[in-house]
Amino acid sequence: MKNLPYVDKSYHEMGQSPWFSTLDSANSWADWCNLVLYWTTYGIYVTSLGMGKGCTWLFKLLVALIFLVVLIICLQQVINYLSYDRKGPSAAVVRMLGMAGLEEPLARALYWYVLQIAFSLLLIRLIIRRPFRDVGFNLYNMKSSRTIISLFIPIYTIVVVLAWYGMTRIWGVGMILSGAESQTLAYQMKDIAIFSLLPGPGEEPLFRIIVIQFLLMVLYKGKHAESRSAKVFLVVVSSLLFALGHVFVLSFVPLQLKYSVLQVVTSFVLGMVYAYSYLHTKSILAAVVCHNYTDFVVRFGAYLLLGFVGV
Repeated sequence: MKNLPYVDKSYHEMGQSPWFSTLDSANSWADWCNLVLYWTTYGIYVTSLGMGKGCTWLFKLLVALIFLVVLIICLQQVINYLSYDRKGPSAAVVRMLGMAGLEEPLARALYWYVLQIAFSLLLIRLIIRRPFRDVGFNLYNMKSSRTIISLFIPIYTIVVVLAWYGMTRIWGVGMILSGAESQTLAYQMKDIAIFSLLPGPGEEPLFRIIVIQFLLMVLYKGKHAESRSAKVFLVVVSSLLFALGHVFVLSFVPLQLKYSVLQVVTSFVLGMVYAYSYLHTKSILAAVVCHNYTDFVVRFGAYLLLGFVGV
């Protein structure tokens, strides 16, 4: 079978096989063995290409996840130091906000969210390096955004009411209040305002824009995720990191963590809603509004419940 060509890589790159035109000339056992050997080798070659691409993708994913986890933890530590550490530089800011009528806990919470917004915008500029409008700071797909918001608000309200009712029946009201204390009406209004207006603008740019756009940049060469599997993957990963963002590292040696299992699970579920709305509308508007509403319900509901139980 002297006329049979050797395996040529150029044929594979063109998606062709050199054997298609010579199958009829395989007349001896040696020729057929040669043919089987070739197709076995060719199958291994093609499989190795697929495995190579898969391993490269998994390696990129691992590196991206490590980078994002380290980024989130470091950012959390820096903002906590700047806003809540009494040895940090927050004393002057807290004193200034106190002169404006904010109690210290509210002043530190306000300062924390302002810092988070500022750092998130800075990281978008440094890491993503795309115009803010292109990554989600826009009013694109307003009809879809309004639809998501109009569906989310009543569904979330009903779910929270039913969940709180079940929790109070099983574990008592303390499970819901989780350390909330009775305050003056003025304090409650300021508290509700801060936690109803700032969490969305503070957390959505970080956990939706930076996380998802960075994954798109590393894994999908900066292109929008069009396939359903890619969108599901981005939703799940960003939601897991969003849940991780609600686990606070008190110390590294020894490792001490502060978290609420209920809050972590709730953050993951809600994170999927926020991530879906961001990918679906290519805007963070719906995610920010829905996020703010969830925090409003939790804050307002806790004070309302405190009023009923008379704590």
